[in-house]
Amino acid sequence: MKLLLSLLTFATMVFALDNTTCQKCHPKIYKEYQTSAHKNASIYNDPVHKAIWDMHPAKKKGNYKCAKCHTPADYGLIAEEHPLEENAAQHQEPISCQICHKIERIEEHAKANKNIYSKKEKTFFTANKAKKGTKLLYHDEKSFLGLFKTRVGSPYHDIDYSNEAFYTGALCLGCHDHKQNGKGFVICDMQIKKSDTSKETCISCHMPKVSGSFVNQKDSKVHAFHGMSALTLSPTHLSKHIKLSLAAQEEGFDVLIENKANHTLASQPLRLSMLKVLIQRGGTHIKKEQTFEKIIGTKGEPSPPWLATEVLKDTLIKAFEKRQVHFDEVLQKGDEVLVEFGYYLVNPKLSKKFQLTEEKYQKFIVLSKKRIVI
Repeated sequence: MKLLLSLLTFATMVFALDNTTCQKCHPKIYKEYQTSAHKNASIYNDPVHKAIWDMHPAKKKGNYKCAKCHTPADYGLIAEEHPLEENAAQHQEPISCQICHKIERIEEHAKANKNIYSKKEKTFFTANKAKKGTKLLYHDEKSFLGLFKTRVGSPYHDIDYSNEAFYTGALCLGCHDHKQNGKGFVICDMQIKKSDTSKETCISCHMPKVSGSFVNQKDSKVHAFHGMSALTLSPTHLSKHIKLSLAAQEEGFDVLIENKANHTLASQPLRLSMLKVLIQRGGTHIKKEQTFEKIIGTKGEPSPPWLATEVLKDTLIKAFEKRQVHFDEVLQKGDEVLVEFGYYLVNPKLSKKFQLTEEKYQKFIVLSKKRIVI
């Protein structure tokens, strides 16, 4: 009983504010959040997650194993396994503002990493290089012999700029790193590699600076994008991390894909990466494609993630890899070649199986493209 009360007290303390409170001071970020993967992480907002959950054997037992990453903001979902109940948190903020900004550190485990949340009431972490190592408490500052006073900070929470995880992007790795199933098989792994030259982090790439102040009380000119989706922000900002080049040969041509990112591209088994080539030759269009995917299964056959024990196929492009793809078509002078690299949120074959008819599941998302005239 004492343990239950302790967990409930902790839940109330950590998640005391909801996102509508955040909206009062951070309207732009709140609006972006509405389109984000974090907002749509629960089975009530995400048809893909629901399709997988409906197939999962844990559903029959009423044991929701996905809570710690898909719906951590739901009150009481502190442990990894809980009954799943439909409520406001599931629909409106399964992964809330507070969830991310309360992450104190990441505890590494073989099965999956774990988010460790701060127990300090209404204290949120964030990054600001100019203020790194400091804290901003809500207070009055007096000026001109004490005749005037200015209120500094937020009336809703204190701000801690000292958490290194918010500068390195490590706060994302509680959920976005790797995952084993119950058989000890790694079904998803970003395979992140450290680089001595790259200064990019999860945050700098996936939450780039966009115009607009992050808070009402002052004009910061720019803020970190919180849409968390290549579909809600033009993915072309990622093109600098995926370089494409083409070399004509006597017996065809080669396309070189250089992955400058520090992680495997589209590492989730549901995804499908693809290289598309369109050759315009006079009034003729010649199309070429190459897919990159990871297929998992058991006993040599594809299987659901919870049954998988082996990798049947893995052609994914790894961190810092240079992949050369050959095509037999001989290019001719005057050919105009459009080369595109991108991905599908869900492999079209699985999208059909799950009956995902929304446009975003049919759309090919271009991450990088290059046009060459021979």
